[in-house]
Order: sequence, then C-alpha cells, then structure tokens
Amino acid sequence: MLTALLPTRNRPRECARQLNFLRRNGVRDRVIVLDASDDATAEAVRAACDSFAEYRRFDPSFRMADKLAAAVADVTTPYVHLVPDDDLVLPHAVDAAAAFLDANPDFIVAHGYFLSFATHGDDIDIHKVIGFTPSIGDDDPLRRHYDLFRRYQSFYWGVFRTPIFAAAVTAACAMRVVLFRELTVMSTSILQGKVARLPLVYALRGTARSHAALHQSHPLFWTLHDAHAFFANYVVFRDAIARFVRSRGIAEPPGGSLQQFLDMSHATWLGREVDVGMLNHATRLLLGDAIPPLQTEPDYPGWSEPSDGDMIGSSAVGGRRYIWRNAVVEAEPRDEITIVRSEMTRVEQELDAYR
Repeated sequence: MLTALLPTRNRPRECARQLNFLRRNGVRDRVIVLDASDDATAEAVRAACDSFAEYRRFDPSFRMADKLAAAVADVTTPYVHLVPDDDLVLPHAVDAAAAFLDANPDFIVAHGYFLSFATHGDDIDIHKVIGFTPSIGDDDPLRRHYDLFRRYQSFYWGVFRTPIFAAAVTAACAMRVVLFRELTVMSTSILQGKVARLPLVYALRGTARSHAALHQSHPLFWTLHDAHAFFANYVVFRDAIARFVRSRGIAEPPGGSLQQFLDMSHATWLGREVDVGMLNHATRLLLGDAIPPLQTEPDYPGWSEPSDGDMIGSSAVGGRRYIWRNAVVEAEPRDEITIVRSEMTRVEQELDAYR
C-alpha cells in the first residue's frame, strides 16, 4: 500500500540511523534511498541500506525535487511519503495516515503534529510544537489554497496519494530555488484535494542543519539577501500556479483576476514572515552603519533539567528519559493541539529504536 522515499546527501551516519529506526520498528513498506552523495560517502550510504532498502544513486547536482520526480515514476503503491535522513517520521502515524486516506477518497494527503526534539546524552528533549494547523477540507480548491497560506505550515512529509505527489514534484522541478519548489508541491496538492491533520504525533524534527541556505528557504531572509531575486522568482512561481489552476479547469475567483487572488492569498503568509526590526537593521547595514550583522535565534534553546510542568517518560531500554516540555504538553491553541498520554507512550516506544 505504501512506498517510502528517503532523499539523502552526504549524511551516511544519519541515513544509517534512520534506516535502523525503521527496521527496528518493524516497517515492511518499500523503502527507496535516493542518494546524491559525493563519491567519498556514497558507498557508506549504500552499505546502510543492507538488504532493507533499495539504493538509487544520483549525481550530486540533482536537487531533492529532481530525485523525487525520477523515483516516483517507479512507485506502484497507491500511497507514498518522504522520510528525511535527519528527522523522524513515526511508523504508527504513517500507518494511521494511510488508513485515513483509504477510508476518505476526497482527501489527498494526511499527516499529524510535527514536534521539535534534541538529544542530550541518552535523553530525548521534546521541546516545541512546530506543526499543528487543522485539516483543510473545503470543497472549493481556491478556498483550500487560501486556508493553507493564511496559516502556512508545510505537509511535504505527509502521506500522499501517489498520482498527486507525482504531479506536484514534477511541477516543482521547474522552480529554481528550494522555497518555491516546496510551495509548488504544497499549492498544486491543495488545489487537487483535501488535507487531513490527524490528532497524533506524526514527525519529530531534530537539530541537524538543512542543506539549503536560510536565504533560499525563508522568504524574509531571501528578501534581505536579494530582494530583486526573491520577487522575480515569486512571479515565476505565481504564474506557474495560475497555469496549473487553469489546466485543471478550476473556476477562477468571482471577485477579481486569478493572479490578484494568488498574490493576496500568498500575502497572508508573507505578511506574517515580515520582521520590521530586521528590515530596519538591514537598511542601516546598507547605509554603512557600524552595527553587528543580522543574526537569527537558535531553533533549540539548549538543554535544561526538567522542571515543573514538564512530563518525563522512561524507556525500557538503557535508562533513557523522554522529556516532554510544558511548551508541548500545554501547547496553544488547546482546541487544535491535543497530545494525550497514550500517544506519548506510543511515541516513546518507537523512539526506543532511535539510537
């Protein structure tokens, strides 16, 4: 029923740990590793597959979207999902997402909560909820597009119907920068069907740095780096989505032009990414003021011992602790984020295999 695609590049240790995590949790789905590593590390990635996963080698020049578009053409299962080499997608959540899609044919993607975690010795520090927005289930494709962007959170790592994913990553290959490749996958998918966010922990994002530079993956930092390039690439993306809408026979908005609707819908997302303080700081740097360069806050604040409000789960293996920070246990908005103790226990049981 399901195929997992694992793109990787020059991370043999992380790839091996991820494959061992899946193997120890009894995953029986087809797993294909899409490797664009340099020659010095490619053999280590191949060895990590070790009769568990299929290995596909790509030239290091291949981008993730290029690898996905090439690989998905060989996927015959009805569902497909991505597995990162440095983060964790939880097997029980993947199974639940596929079962949901099987029972709900008008939905094209299913996923769940995304949490941030870090390791501290043997302990697992689960410290932040980073993905939680509700299902997008309107019958109107353009309203689904608006509902996605007004509270934008990516569902790239969810379980997709294979034809939807294939069309989306193929369209994304036309974009030159990683940010608009992601947005193309999200946009073309949401225009084709509904997306379910299930009330379970779907994935855990670690602290490994992305291969993509911040100014290629975040709209504010791209604008600060090269505003002309950002807006030039935005127009290419916007016009591609408009062509996709028309090619699918989707009715255009009754209140104005399609391009204007897309610009306004995207602006509901871009407006939230604007930090006026950073814009002022960048302007002063351009004027030659003797001030420090722009800096970003770390995603992980660093380790601290558990305190009041944190929950601690114990592992059956090796004395590990699972620290569920109060920021996760009591995350807001409460009507959208509900992680019950039984779900935490299920997550902990699967994380026992993460070593």
